[in-house]
Amino acid sequence: MSHTPPYDGVFVRRLLRWFPNKDRVSLRLLRTSKEVAVFEAIMRNLRLSSGVFRTTFPGRFAELDRFVTAKMTARFPREAPIEVHDWAASDCLTSAEWAALLFDAFPNGRLHASDLSLFLIEIERPDGGAFILERGGEALQYVKWPFVVDLNGPAPRRLQTLLEEIRSRVRIPPEWLDSRDDAISLPPFTARKLWMIHPKAEAFRRRDQRFSIERHSAFESLAEPAHVIRSMNIYNPGYFEPARLAEGAKAVWRSLHTGGWWIVGRTWREEPPASNVSIFEKDESGFRVVNRFGEGSEIEAPILDGTYAIY
Repeated sequence: MSHTPPYDGVFVRRLLRWFPNKDRVSLRLLRTSKEVAVFEAIMRNLRLSSGVFRTTFPGRFAELDRFVTAKMTARFPREAPIEVHDWAASDCLTSAEWAALLFDAFPNGRLHASDLSLFLIEIERPDGGAFILERGGEALQYVKWPFVVDLNGPAPRRLQTLLEEIRSRVRIPPEWLDSRDDAISLPPFTARKLWMIHPKAEAFRRRDQRFSIERHSAFESLAEPAHVIRSMNIYNPGYFEPARLAEGAKAVWRSLHTGGWWIVGRTWREEPPASNVSIFEKDESGFRVVNRFGEGSEIEAPILDGTYAIY
């Protein structure tokens, strides 16, 4: 039996507008409410243990999508079965928006949205309290109505003890993690997935088989080469050291066909949205720039001058 109060959508929206500290909004709402407005309000302030925010919103890349798609139509034949990947796609909403535009231009194309974190895990105790964890076990929250405790920092000693109990007793089957199943019983606990995929992106996936959502790290090469890879707001010097950024660039290079494109950049302003993006083309020795949107990516120079070694 669930101990989560039966919030309706209107109540939740009002709660999110009123609450002064968005870090104290229960992530269990990802399970109990499926409304778009509620989902977006939660995602807007969700920070993972890595320090990466899940920030996204409708139309964030609308202008960029039109620019890139127009450039692609001049590069690739309309009937080409191009394989496009959108890495570090967060909740995949912007991927779905781009896919809708892209499929008009390339009806035989496919777009694969991916992120390393597609869901959180709720581990519910028999008393109704629940820990919200990342897939790797990193704790984000403890929730027991009406309290929400942020665990991104040091946790109270009592909660540390309870969390250690969870970690010592719970063994989540790997096959469940890789399945679409939402819940599994692990007596005396129950584990549930709290999906971080935008409801509109999930609906698009269900109705158009050309669009897929997958788990993938932006630092790992693809098994099969792609024609286009987009990686927005992930390879940022503010997030990673140069050596790690070089690993990302190498993963992209190895994942592209020769002549394929890498679209990389960062959003520097949210209202109205503005991004600086470089479009690279893969050649035999590295990358060359074929287009820029805004002022170009901040990692363009180290990509071109060899600071980020591709080989």
